[in-house]
Amino acid sequence: MTQAEKTIVSALGVIWNAFLELPVEHADDVDEFRRLIHAAQEKVLARSGRREFNGKSR
Repeated sequence: MTQAEKTIVSALGVIWNAFLELPVEHADDVDEFRRLIHAAQEKVLARSGRREFNGKSR
């Protein structure tokens, strides 16, 4: 995993924590936002696996 990818994943954690500090406006918001954060994290984390699979490890 590159340093830039680690930075992005870490920033998504910061964003998640900041979202949790917002007032609740809809009962589904936290669950929906969690799924979106996880999807973004998975997209970033998959990059290192794809590089490894394609023989382009960094």
